Amino acid sequence: MLAAQSITSLESVLDLAVWLEKHGRTFYEKAEQSATDAGIKELFGVLAAEEGKHCAIYTDLYEFYTGKSAEGEELLGEYGMFIQLLIKEIVGALDFEGAQTEEELIARALQFEKNTLLYFSEVKPLFRGKAGTIIEAVCREEKKHIQQLMERRQLLRKQG
Repeated sequence: MLAAQSITSLESVLDLAVWLEKHGRTFYEKAEQSATDAGIKELFGVLAAEEGKHCAIYTDLYEFYTGKSAEGEELLGEYGMFIQLLIKEIVGALDFEGAQTEEELIARALQFEKNTLLYFSEVKPLFRGKAGTIIEAVCREEKKHIQQLMERRQLLRKQG
């Protein structure tokens, strides 16, 4: 992944993390509204809440490390264009087109979580110390989301 060669600061990683979590939260909120299975609806609600918490954590970390506000800040210039393209690539699986089956929603969520984990796994070697610890925590959270989604998909398939 070329991201690892282009993103070399904790600011960049956290900037992208904030945007990814915002997109993930929006998707999970829509998926929760669309789902009819109570267990899947609950899972999407939990994931939406977790994405919101993650967004707040990454926003706080961004502000702590950069001294800048992450809220309402637009991504400008060449760096901003790069981040926007990367976001589009990672969140592409989250396109919410019309009514979807719950299995399709889970598949899209899984692809998003895997893409996010891949991104963070790629940038993790760039960081040491506290920054590396933060990136590792992000990876653990993404793995947890993947596991929850895979377990729910397996249960859904058993029921169907």
